[in-house]
Amino acid sequence: MSPGVRPASLPTPPPRLDPETQPYWDAAARGELVLPLCPRCDRLFWYPRGACPRCGATDLSWRPASGEGVVYSFSVVRRAGGAWAQAVPYVLAYVTLAEGLTVAANIVGCAPEEITVDLPVHAVFEAAAAGDPAILRFTPAAAG
Repeated sequence: MSPGVRPASLPTPPPRLDPETQPYWDAAARGELVLPLCPRCDRLFWYPRGACPRCGATDLSWRPASGEGVVYSFSVVRRAGGAWAQAVPYVLAYVTLAEGLTVAANIVGCAPEEITVDLPVHAVFEAAAAGDPAILRFTPAAAG
């Protein structure tokens, strides 16, 4: 596991990887957040995919992101099935990145009661085991 990737604190089902999003997964494995940029629209978008959702361009580039954001909205999950049942309570949030995009991810590294709207957070990456894809999550900025 790379120094920028933490052990998974929540169940981590493996995502489906494809060649178009490989730059995202390569950066995630290093603990870095990158965002797809459409060269025609000159706009970033989320989630990582092989074509621009606005114009369909496929010659995307990948821009490093700050990884900083604020909680836009969140939900505390207290009942869940499967592997997630053992992890309750956990938090699913929408985080607005400094780059202006809003992404959905878990908030980890704090108690659910500590999370508020507008809480500053930063990106962290977690993987269940060495070699597994690193999953984007956020933790309160004050937590480091």
